[in-house]
Amino acid sequence: MSMNGRTEYLDIQPSNVVSTGTVSYRDGNPVIQFIIGEQDRYLVGQSLRFCGNLQVFKDSGRAIPVDGDNINISPKLGMYGIIDQIVLSSQRSKNVIEHIRHFGRWAASYYGNIASKQEAMGHLNESALILPNKTATKKSIIENVNGSSSTNKSFSGNSFAVNLPTGLLSSAEPIGLSSKGWGIGGLMVEIHLTPDSQFLIAPSLPNAFYELSNLKLICEVITPSVDELSRLMNQSSNVLEYNAISSYYTSINSTNAIINFGLGLSRVLSVFCNFIPSSHLNTLQQDGFQTTPLINKFTPAGGGVSASFATVAPIKQVSFLKGGMKLPLQYLIDANVREDPTSTVSDPQILRNYMSAFMPFMKNIRNQLSPITTNRLVQYNTTDYADGGLNFGVGVSYDQISGDGVNFMVDNFGLNMETGLSEDNPHAVFIFVRSKQTLAMSAQGLQVIL
Repeated sequence: MSMNGRTEYLDIQPSNVVSTGTVSYRDGNPVIQFIIGEQDRYLVGQSLRFCGNLQVFKDSGRAIPVDGDNINISPKLGMYGIIDQIVLSSQRSKNVIEHIRHFGRWAASYYGNIASKQEAMGHLNESALILPNKTATKKSIIENVNGSSSTNKSFSGNSFAVNLPTGLLSSAEPIGLSSKGWGIGGLMVEIHLTPDSQFLIAPSLPNAFYELSNLKLICEVITPSVDELSRLMNQSSNVLEYNAISSYYTSINSTNAIINFGLGLSRVLSVFCNFIPSSHLNTLQQDGFQTTPLINKFTPAGGGVSASFATVAPIKQVSFLKGGMKLPLQYLIDANVREDPTSTVSDPQILRNYMSAFMPFMKNIRNQLSPITTNRLVQYNTTDYADGGLNFGVGVSYDQISGDGVNFMVDNFGLNMETGLSEDNPHAVFIFVRSKQTLAMSAQGLQVIL
């Protein structure tokens, strides 16, 4: 949408931060709320940035970790690991426009598929503290002593300025903030924080926690010209299309893994899921954001075992279903491990379809997928991976031509997998669905058309 008008920049403080100006999950502040008030302006969603400072402490005494401390964060996520949920709603009507759950698990797959290793080490490191190397992450972020001295309290820890890659905010169309029919009546942004036990990896530091300070939201708004505003005042309604992310959760623990959900979405574009042993979630012992293959068991060193190792449970066959019928692929995917159980190479067809869930495969020229990050060589400790960790998943694109997607309003989505899971090791499965949605606006309120 093109328009004439004046561009301005807003600096918005949280509406619910305590007087100390610091926020931490441990201290009972799990939600950060920002309000962009209703006004006769347009919000440029892609310009919005969540800014502040991050500091990690190893104990309740607020001691900064040092070289010998076994503590870190996910090197593939950086600051995005603190976000558990993002809720976007209208300030006026309180209608929820978009709600992304399990955001960290989604981002763990997303950024590995749309950003190269060089980008992760470059601008994503500067803005989001992403650095796909566990040692470099610990040295530059965890052990950062800025602000810890009594003579230096003006800057604390690591500064960040991250965009919020939701469907609504990623739309190329500006978002009307007016309540007069052509806007949403102001935007309320809620960021739900991740627990310390999920964000941090600190096996020997049970009291470790993270803290945020100097929080704010910055964004760009456009004030329409006089002629444009006059036209808008006579407009009683408006619509905005965007790609939304819906999330689902289940668990599997059998050789015949069947996943079935009623999505209730009419324009599904793609689906992908990632996996992790359920025991690795919300624990300081492991990296809860790793996206690993299925794992049968972990064998620690000792008792005749020279080194710790993990045994992979390969995915041997995959089929995607719509109402019990194979769609979009009219065939079963037989993985390479089905013919060669000793293969440690990722199946190329499963990998290609997984990558296509993010963008068309032939256009995906910047990602972090490689033989190092997609193999079946699983480590006993999930912090021991190279390049930030494995990027394994299963996914498929439903529509790369028309952009209208596939209707799942009536028919259930299904994913059947033949796996090698033979041990009692339940796996959490996080499913993410990208679909086209329409936001209908009027003076009476909002309606999200799924």
